[in-house]
Amino acid sequence: MNKSGSLGMALHQSLSFASPMMALSRREAVFWPGCALMGLDPAILLRPAEILRRDEPELGLSACCCGQPSRYLLEKSFPARRDRLAGLLERQGVRRVYAACPNCARVVGELVEVRPIWSVLATQVRREDISGGIPAVTIHDPCPMRNQPEELAAARTLLALAGAAITEPKHSGRRTVCCGNIQMLRARDPERSRALRTGRIGEFPPDRPVTSCCEGCLDAFRGEGLATVHLLEVLFGKSGGRGWGNRLAFTRLAQKAQKEVNYD
Repeated sequence: MNKSGSLGMALHQSLSFASPMMALSRREAVFWPGCALMGLDPAILLRPAEILRRDEPELGLSACCCGQPSRYLLEKSFPARRDRLAGLLERQGVRRVYAACPNCARVVGELVEVRPIWSVLATQVRREDISGGIPAVTIHDPCPMRNQPEELAAARTLLALAGAAITEPKHSGRRTVCCGNIQMLRARDPERSRALRTGRIGEFPPDRPVTSCCEGCLDAFRGEGLATVHLLEVLFGKSGGRGWGNRLAFTRLAQKAQKEVNYD
């Protein structure tokens, strides 16, 4: 295992499971971006939440981590963190999670009902909601979605609605090729991870950014110098930056939402 990557992820998980970071609305349904996606400008993340509220008017917010890094890198700490998250979901009365991250959808789906946001957004987004302005992209399907044809189709529907020309790599859908970070492989086995990623990058044309529903995949590609843009950015505009500053800002919004709806 990559020592520096493991230490960094240990710090990431300690911070992510600190009480102030686990902001979760007391609602039956919440929007769950996931850790990586919370690195985008919070204004972008609020747009899908606003649209989802057309069908779920009482939708709350989550700034929680699903714990996947602990599952694969910090196995001894994962059961306690999983139990803590399960207890929080129960105390807050959360029954449905609208997940933007395909990895979070898998892990949180073991605890409560999860609805990936893409197929829902594909029926709710209107042309007047679109503000991205990105003309052309190559689409990368993340591994956790390879057997979710409805979500894969929804991603393409949303890109078409945004007016983006779509390039399909040689392998997509059920035959998609891994970005090299499945189950935290970048930290567990960097050489194998890069070999997978190099093969995948070879399928991408160099003249347009890569888009995906998975910010973790895009982060892996950016590490190799590729231009990337998350599907939410194609829809709602490019993020001015990425990082913990944005995550903290979104967490503060989720904390505020938690206080507003925490009626006892």
